[in-house]
Amino acid sequence: MRKILLLPLILLVISCTQNKPVVEKLDLDDVAKLVKQDSLYEKVILEVESVRSKLEQNIVLMSKFKDLNYSDLLDYKKKTSDTTLLKNIFQEADSLYSIDVEKHKLTYKHQIDSLFNVYKKIQEENDPSKYFKVEFSSIDKEYYSYGNGIKNVNVKFKITPLQGPIQGGSFNYKIIPKVTNKEVADAGCRFSSYTKNPSVYIWEAPYDIEDEFENATTGSIKENYNFEYTYLTVRKDGKTYSTLDLFTEIPINYKIHLDQDSLDLWDYKYIMEEEFHVSIKSSYEIADELFNKKKQSINKLAYDFENLTNEDN
Repeated sequence: MRKILLLPLILLVISCTQNKPVVEKLDLDDVAKLVKQDSLYEKVILEVESVRSKLEQNIVLMSKFKDLNYSDLLDYKKKTSDTTLLKNIFQEADSLYSIDVEKHKLTYKHQIDSLFNVYKKIQEENDPSKYFKVEFSSIDKEYYSYGNGIKNVNVKFKITPLQGPIQGGSFNYKIIPKVTNKEVADAGCRFSSYTKNPSVYIWEAPYDIEDEFENATTGSIKENYNFEYTYLTVRKDGKTYSTLDLFTEIPINYKIHLDQDSLDLWDYKYIMEEEFHVSIKSSYEIADELFNKKKQSINKLAYDFENLTNEDN
C-alpha cells in the first residue's frame, strides 16, 4: 500500500525534472532520474551542458531559452530523427531536384543537343580508331648467327583498315597479364606504309617484357596476356587525324559524353553547370533546406537551441 502511495509522488518528481528549463542546471539526482526514465536523455543533457558556460555568460540567451525544457528538447530530438520523416524528405528533395533540372534543361536543350551532334560528328570523322584496328599477331625472335642466343624479341601487330586505305598511323599499347590485371610494359608504334588490306607489321618488344617473352610462344602470349591500344594518329586521303586535335577541338564537357548515343538528364545538368554556369542545387542541399524547415515547424525554440550546440562542433 505504501508503494502505491509513493508512485504518484515519484511521477510528480520526474515530471518536475522533465519540465525544468534547459537554462537551469540539473543536479546529479535529476540527471539520474531522467536517464533512468529514458536513456535518450543522456545525449540531450550532454548537449545542454556543452553550452552551459555560453548560456551563463549571456543573459539574452538565458532569456531566449527559459521556456525550453528538457522534455521538449527530447521530444524534438525523437521527432526529427524519425526514419519515415527523413525518408519522405529525401524523396521530396529528389523530386524537386529533378523538376529543377528539367526546368533548366528546357532552356538549354536545343543548344546542347546541337553542339553534342556537331562534336559527335567531329569525333567520328577525326578519331583515328575509326579508321584502323590493331591486333596482336605473333612474336618473332631474332637469333645470333654464331649461336643459339636470342638477339632481339619482336612483336607483330595486324593492322586492319576500317574505312578504305590509309597511308599510315600510330598507336600506343599496354601489355597486361590476365592473372594480375596490372600493366607490365607499354610502347608506341608508328607506320607510314600504304595499307589497303589487313597487314602485319613488326616492332621491337618493350624492354620490360623481353625476358618474359624470350621463352614464350605466340600461343602462350595470347593465352596469358591482354593488349590494350590507344590510337594516336592516322593518315587518310592525304590528311592526318590526331586524338590531340580532338581534345583541342572538342570541349571536355562534351567529349566525356560522346561515346553515348544520347544524353540523359544528369549529363544535361553537368553540361549546363560547366558550360553555361547554371547553378542547380543538389538533392542533398534541397533535402537540408526541407529538413530545417520541418525541424522549425516541430519546435522553433528547440531548433534554435540545436543550432547553438552545433556552433562549437
